[in-house]
Amino acid sequence: MNMASKIAKSPVFPSIGALLAEARQARGYSLGDVAETTGLTVAEVTALERDEDFDASRIRRTAAALGVLDKILNTRRAEVVTQLP
Repeated sequence: MNMASKIAKSPVFPSIGALLAEARQARGYSLGDVAETTGLTVAEVTALERDEDFDASRIRRTAAALGVLDKILNTRRAEVVTQLP
């Protein structure tokens, strides 16, 4: 298991995909809306929300479009620190 999948499956912190999906739904955006805004396909946005895609560029673009980039970066930092020996 690589570090990205360990982080994504953490029981303590919400996954990146969950944060993206929650932000999209809270804003009333469809998958198509986010895809159009970010230049991604609906399949790519769906894969991000399902934690099936860990491409940093796509995550950053989507998080920035949804206004949650800082939240994701701060959550990830806190999560990685708690997993250090």
